[in-house]
Amino acid sequence: MRIAALDIGTSSTRALLFEDARYTGRHASVEYALISEEAGAAELDPMQVMNAVVECIARLAQSAPGPIESVALSSAMHSLIAVDAQGAPLMRALTWADNRADTAAQELKSRPDAQAIYAATGVPLHPMSPLPKLRWLQEARPEVFRSADKFVSIMEFVCHRLFGVWQADDAIASASGLHNLAARDWDEAALRAAGVERARLSQPVRPGTVLTGLKRAYADSMGVAPATPFVLCGSDGCLANLGAGALAGGQARRAVLTIGTSGAFRMTVAKPATDARMRSFCYALGPDQFVIGGATNGGGLPLRWLRDNFPQLLTGTQAADPYNALAQIAAQANPGAGGLLFHPYLAGERAPLWNAEARGSFIGLNFRHGPPQLVRAVMEGILFNLSMILSVLEELGGPCDEILAGGGFARSDFWLQMAADLFGRPLIVADNPETTAQGAALMALTALRRCADLPAAVALLQPATRRIEPDLNAHKTYARLQPIYAAIPATLAPFYAQLTCFQREIP
Repeated sequence: MRIAALDIGTSSTRALLFEDARYTGRHASVEYALISEEAGAAELDPMQVMNAVVECIARLAQSAPGPIESVALSSAMHSLIAVDAQGAPLMRALTWADNRADTAAQELKSRPDAQAIYAATGVPLHPMSPLPKLRWLQEARPEVFRSADKFVSIMEFVCHRLFGVWQADDAIASASGLHNLAARDWDEAALRAAGVERARLSQPVRPGTVLTGLKRAYADSMGVAPATPFVLCGSDGCLANLGAGALAGGQARRAVLTIGTSGAFRMTVAKPATDARMRSFCYALGPDQFVIGGATNGGGLPLRWLRDNFPQLLTGTQAADPYNALAQIAAQANPGAGGLLFHPYLAGERAPLWNAEARGSFIGLNFRHGPPQLVRAVMEGILFNLSMILSVLEELGGPCDEILAGGGFARSDFWLQMAADLFGRPLIVADNPETTAQGAALMALTALRRCADLPAAVALLQPATRRIEPDLNAHKTYARLQPIYAAIPATLAPFYAQLTCFQREIP
C-alpha cells in the first residue's frame, strides 16, 4: 500500500511516502512562520498550515510512482484554536511554545484537585497544554471565548476542512489536559477547571480511526482520489516511539530520543503511569500502549534561532544545508565548548523545569570563545537538558537498556556522536530516522487491516543496524560539566520571573 505519512509540525508540515512499512525516500515539506507579536506568544496561522497540508500531499502525489492509496495523519501536540459554527478560525493557533497561560497554569496548580486532574489526564499543569490556554483565553480574549462554537487542535481543524467532521483521536486529545486516560474520554473535572462544556469539543475517537469522503475540491488540489482513506494516527511524539519499534512488553527497556523542532525522551508502558511530583507526562498511543516522558521546548528551535538571526556564521562554510553548516562550525571546538554552557530556554521550558518563565543563557563566556564554541555550546546545551529529562525517567522507570535516536537530528552524524558521548552510552539509529512518519505508516497499516495489531506492524520494521559508541574521554568531560549545567537553572530561577516581567513591559 502506498501511504503518504503527513506530519503537521510547529515550524513545517512534511509528507513522506511509504510502500507499506518501507520509507521510499520521497518527501515534500513546506515551512511556515511561528508568529510572536508579544512576549510569550507562539502562534500559527491555521489557514497557512492548511495550505501547507494540501501543498505537501500534492507535491508527494506528483512525485509518487503511482496513486496515493492512503494518508496517515499526525501532528504536534497541545495546539488550540477557537472556531465558529462553520469551522472558521476566530484566532491564530496557539502552539505548545506559547507561554501566555503561565498565570492560569499557576492558578490551576494551586487548586485542591490539581494532583487529581494531573493523575487522570497525565498532562502537567503547564501553559503548553490547552487546559491553561482555555483559562487564559477567557481572561485575555473573552469575546473570542464567548463566540467560539468549538475549541480544537490543528489536527482537528485540518480534518474538519477536509471531511466536515469534528473528531479528536485519543493521542491528540490526551495531550490537551482535558482527557481521562483510563476512560478514554473527556474528563469532567478537567472540563470544569477549563470552563468548557463537552459540546464545545470534538468527539473523542481511537487512534486508527479512518476518515473517508474527502471533499472533491481538496481531492483535486492534492491529486488524490476522493475515496482515499485518511487515518487519524495520533501525535508526533507518541508515534515516534511506535516508529522506533519501542512498544510496551518488549524484552529491552527502551528510551526513545527525538529532536525535531522540540525534543523529548520517552518510554512506552502498558498502562497509564503518572508521577507524584508531576515531572513527567503520559499520553495515549494505542490499545494497551501509553507513552511516558518529558519534552523540552529547546530542541531544534535554538539552532533555527542561530540560523535566522546570525546568518554571518554561515559565511564561508561549504555545506548547502544551514544545519550541516552549523555542525561544521561546532566541530571546530572541543567537547565541552571550552567551558561555555548554553541553556536552551528561549521559549520557556517544559521538562525538566516546567517553568514557562525560564530564559535562555550562555554561562562561562570569555574572550577565548568564538563562533565554534558558541555553536557547539548551543548543540551541547540541548543535549545536556535532555540528559536531565532522561535522569527523571530512569528514576521513575529504572535504567533504560537502549537509547533509540530519531527525528531530524538523526540525520547529523556529528550531533549523533555528540549525543552518544554526552549520555555515555550507545545510540541505536534506525535506518529511517523519520520515526514519527514511520509510526504513522504503521498505525495506518493496522487501521486499514494490513496488519493484525501494532506489534505485528512493528515486526515489519528492519532491525536497526547502526550503533554509535560513545567516546569515553569526551564523556568524562561532559560528566564533569553535567552537574554544573543542572545546578544553574535552580540558581537563576528567582530572576526568571523578573526578566519576564521586564520583557513584557519593555519589549
